[in-house]
Amino acid sequence: MVYKVVYFSRGGTSKRVAEKIANRLSCESIEIMDNMNWKGFIGFIKGGYYASKNKAVEITYSKKLESFDALIVVSPLWAGGVVPAIKMFLKSVPNEEINLVMTSLGSLIVDRSGYASVWDVVKSKKNEDDIIKALVNNLKV
Repeated sequence: MVYKVVYFSRGGTSKRVAEKIANRLSCESIEIMDNMNWKGFIGFIKGGYYASKNKAVEITYSKKLESFDALIVVSPLWAGGVVPAIKMFLKSVPNEEINLVMTSLGSLIVDRSGYASVWDVVKSKKNEDDIIKALVNNLKV
């Protein structure tokens, strides 16, 4: 199986998790970027608003996404779901090909349906390495 890890990160946690997964799978990681400034408290509030209202954002990729059998998508949790940039990305890929990894301080994603799998890296549970190990072991390499 050829895997790709795709991620968006505001504060660095999702990037770190994505890179750990890509290293364990010996596969490429691709960052999704948007045209928004999510920095600071105002960015935090704006991010929650955009996520809860399903506001569209323009996205770009750090590398071209091609030739894969399945994807691992890593996203922070904003307003109970994936971030706007990941929402835009998910419109272009069938969800059943997605192994979704959500990073959060303590909450879980609300809508978990339709994905190949959903994994929760929760800071308050200190479960990052355990979840990454379980995810990698669950995938067919």
